[in-house]
Amino acid sequence: MKSGAREKIWNAAAELFAEKGYAATATREICQRAGVTKPVLYYHFESKERLFSDMLLGAWRECRQELEKAARPGKTARAKLVDVLAADFELTKRDPRLATMLFRMVFAPQHETPNVDYVAIGLEWAGLMTGIVGEGVRRGEMRGSAEDAGVAILALDMIYTLSYLLTDQPKLDRKLARRIVDLLVKGCGANHKDR
Repeated sequence: MKSGAREKIWNAAAELFAEKGYAATATREICQRAGVTKPVLYYHFESKERLFSDMLLGAWRECRQELEKAARPGKTARAKLVDVLAADFELTKRDPRLATMLFRMVFAPQHETPNVDYVAIGLEWAGLMTGIVGEGVRRGEMRGSAEDAGVAILALDMIYTLSYLLTDQPKLDRKLARRIVDLLVKGCGANHKDR
């Protein structure tokens, strides 16, 4: 995947961006931690903004591939949702720095963020979840609004992920993924009237 100086820069930047955020991390600090000079960093990444963008967008591409693989045809919508959440949890546990970087940027003042379209990433993620729930509604596995349920599952995923990053709890695993999906599926399938 990565080799030599590029990997050292990537790892140093991931640590610093996760610890301090984008705006508070100086290029000099990344170079010092990576044991490289600024020209080496700029050779590989052009700029600090490009480094950050490449890291986040690369992580999103990998995440999207894993999530799409988990959502493959031939399973119930419930099974797909559990697989997608479990895959997302595994990616977070594999490198929590990337999830931390994303949350830091989402909550940072706009003038302190590089030009990454977080809204587009969020809408794509929500679209995947909504699509799976919509499939479940069409098959009669679930009832209710596919959009509302898909967004609710994504929101619970984000809440549990943020809790994990801050407190190392709860355990991000398949069991939690099933609990989240069951909560929404049972709620979506319940026969109750709006009040």
